[in-house]
Amino acid sequence: MKTVALLSGGKDSVYNLLHCVVNGHEPVAVASLGPPAGKDELDSFMYQTVGHSGLATIAHALDLPFFSRAIKGTAVNVGGEYGTREGKGKGQQKEKENDGDETEDLYELLKDVKEAMSDVQGVSVGAILSNYQRVRVEHVCARLGLTPLAYLWERSQPELLREMVGAGMESVLVKVAGAGLQVEHLGKTLEEMEPALHRLNMRYELHVCGEGGEYETFTLDCPLFKRRVNLDKYTLHVSDPSPFSTVAHLHLDSLSLGPPKPGIPTHETSDQLRERVKREVKLSVPDVWDEESLRWREEGRRAYQAAKAEETGAEESNGDVGVDEEGPAGPGAKMTEDGWLYFGEVLATPQKRGENVSIEEEVRSCFEALQGLLDSHNASLLSLAHLTVLLSPSAKTMSLFPLINAVYATYFGSSPPTRACVAVAGRGNWRVKLEGVAKVARGAAGAERKALHVQSLSYWAPANIGPYSQSVKTGGRLFVAGQIPLIPPSLTLPAADSRTSSSNTDTSDISSHLSLSLQHLHRIIRSSASPSPQIHFTSSIIQARASHGVCWFAATSSSDLEWRRRVAAARGVWEASEASYLLAENAEYDGEEEERVRTAPFLAVDAVALPRGAEVEWVADWAVPDLSLEDEDEDEDEEERTGGFGEEETWVRWTTVSNQSGRPVSYQSSQAPPRSKLVAFILAAHKVEQLASSLFDLNSAGSQKPALSFVPVGRVATGGTTEEQWDVGIPRLLPYHDSSDSTMQVD
Repeated sequence: MKTVALLSGGKDSVYNLLHCVVNGHEPVAVASLGPPAGKDELDSFMYQTVGHSGLATIAHALDLPFFSRAIKGTAVNVGGEYGTREGKGKGQQKEKENDGDETEDLYELLKDVKEAMSDVQGVSVGAILSNYQRVRVEHVCARLGLTPLAYLWERSQPELLREMVGAGMESVLVKVAGAGLQVEHLGKTLEEMEPALHRLNMRYELHVCGEGGEYETFTLDCPLFKRRVNLDKYTLHVSDPSPFSTVAHLHLDSLSLGPPKPGIPTHETSDQLRERVKREVKLSVPDVWDEESLRWREEGRRAYQAAKAEETGAEESNGDVGVDEEGPAGPGAKMTEDGWLYFGEVLATPQKRGENVSIEEEVRSCFEALQGLLDSHNASLLSLAHLTVLLSPSAKTMSLFPLINAVYATYFGSSPPTRACVAVAGRGNWRVKLEGVAKVARGAAGAERKALHVQSLSYWAPANIGPYSQSVKTGGRLFVAGQIPLIPPSLTLPAADSRTSSSNTDTSDISSHLSLSLQHLHRIIRSSASPSPQIHFTSSIIQARASHGVCWFAATSSSDLEWRRRVAAARGVWEASEASYLLAENAEYDGEEEERVRTAPFLAVDAVALPRGAEVEWVADWAVPDLSLEDEDEDEDEEERTGGFGEEETWVRWTTVSNQSGRPVSYQSSQAPPRSKLVAFILAAHKVEQLASSLFDLNSAGSQKPALSFVPVGRVATGGTTEEQWDVGIPRLLPYHDSSDSTMQVD
C-alpha cells in the first residue's frame, strides 16, 4: 500500500520504513511534527524533536514530498488508553476531553497528508515498546482510515541494534540522557556505540535501543537514501553536566546532501527500490515460527503420526451429525459471588430474525437484548471482558460478516472486549448469537481493567484491525481473543492447505497451523502480563498461567480417524507450549511433586467454520497474579482472589450434573488435584449434546455455573495424559453442513 513515513529522523523510524519497503509497501511521503518556531526541543510524552531541523533534508534524500506541522498541544491525556470506550454516537462528548492533547496535532498532520494524497493507506511507525505512542498513533490512524505499519514492534532490542548496523544504517547520537552516556558519545555512530551500549546495559540496565529515553539519534544514511546526508555544522547544548546523569544534545545547524549514489535510477520506481534493497541489504526478517513454536509443531507432528500408527484395524465413520433441539427460548445468565457475570443464548427478538430482516437489524436487536441483560445485573457494555459471536453456518451469513462487523463496531470505542467468532450448526432462523463474560464492578472504585489492542501490522502477532482487543486483563484473569494461524505481516493464512495433512507426503500442516496460532496467543499473553517493559516476544518469562484453553477445529473432514489425529496434534502442541513455561518456572523442580508441572486443561471442539476459512482457532483464559501487592501478609488472600501460583494451587474439576435432552449441560465446580483436569468434564456415557463455546470459570470454586449457550458440536475431546483423555463422538440428527465453499471473513 502507498505509505507515509512518520519520521523523527532517528534510527527506529527510518529502519521501520526499510521494512515497509521489503514487505511490499511504497513510501510516497514523509511527515513529521516539530516544536513551535524558536524552540529546539520539547518535553513531550509523544514525540522526539531533537532532530526536527534535519527532517526536510532526509525527505530530499529519500526523494519524497515533506509534510510538517508545529506541535501546539500538550500531554493532556497521559493514561494507558486514548479516546473513549463508549460506542459511536455515545462517546463524542468524552472525546472532546482530548482537545488540546498533542496527539491531535498528529491527527491534523496526517489529515493534511490524506487531503493532498488521497491514495495513501499506510503509516510507517518506528515504535518498539512504547504502548503510549502506539496506542495514540493507532487511534489517529483508525479515525482517518489508515493502517499503521510497525515492523519493529516487540522486537528484541539487542537483535534490532545488530540488524540496523548490519543493514548499513548510519545513525549518530544527537542526545544523551543519563544511564552512563556522556557528552563525548554525541556524534558517534551506532556501529561505534554498539559495544558501549551493551556494557551500559549490563551495568545500568540501559535499553540498548534507547527505549527508555537514554539517547536519541539522527540518520545520515540508509539504503533507502538516494543521497547521503552530511552534518556540516552543529551546536552542543548541555542541560545537566552531572557525571552519571548527563543530559545534552546537538542542535543540527547545517546539513547538506552528498552526490547521487551510483547505480540508482533518477526516477526509481517502487518495484526497482524493493528489488535494490533486497539485493543490496542484509535485512533480517523474523521467521514466522520462532524456535519455541517450531518445537511445539514437532510435538504435534509426532502426536499426529502416533495416532495414525495406532489406527490399524480401526473403523472409519463419518461425522455427519446434528442435533434435534433448538435450545432455550431466551438468554441465560449467572452471576458469581466474586462479580463474574456469565451469559449466553443472546438472540435477536423473533421478529428481527431471518432472511426477511436485514442482518444489521438482527445484530442491533442482539445488542439490545444484551444491553437489557447487562442492565438487569447492574452492568454495561463497558463491563464486558469477552464476547463469543456465534454465526449460523450458511454461506450467505458468512458473506454478510462485514455488515455484521460494521454494526458490532458501533457499540465499542477504545479497548473493546476480546472476541472469538465461530460458525456452528443448529436449528432456528437466527444468524447471530452472543455469549460472553463480564466483570461487574463492586463498589465505587470499579474493577481494574487493562486491554491490549494492537492494530499495527508487524512481525509480532496478527493486528486486530477489527473492534476487539487481543487481550483484556481484569479481576485476576486474562482473556485472549480467538487466534487463528495468520502470518502477521500480511494477515494471510499459510499457503499450504492442511486438508492434505492426512496424506503420506505431508502430515505437518495441521500442526503448523496449531503451533502458529498458539504462538500468537502466547505472545499476546507475554505482552499483557510481562513484569517488565524490557520483556519482548522472544522471552520465555511470563507472569501468568493458563486456566484452560479451547481449540476449535473447522469441519474440514467428516472422518473420525482424521479428527482423532488432529486432536492428538492439538494435545501435543498444547502440552509442549505449556511445558515450555511450567518447566522453566520450576527450574529447581526435583521430580517429587509431579503435579506442579502438569499442564492446564483444554478442549478440542468440532465447529462448522472459522474466520477467514482457518482450520483452527485457539481461545484461552489465563490467571494473572497481582504483582503490585508488596505486603507479604496479603499473599495468601491474593492467591485466593486471583488464582495465584502458590505451592498448594489446585485446578477446578468440572462434573456433569444434568444432561437432559434439549437442555444445556451444566457443570459443578469443586477443588481437585491438577491430575483430574477435565477427566470428568465429558463422560461418554452421558452422550453430551451441547457445549458452551469457551468460558468455563476454572479458577473459582463455588456455585453451579451452567453452560449457557446451545452450541451443537459433533465431536469433543479433552487434553491431558493418556489416562485422562476423553474423545467423544456425538451423534447428530441434522444433515452435516458442507462449508467448503464458504469463508467467514473476519477483520
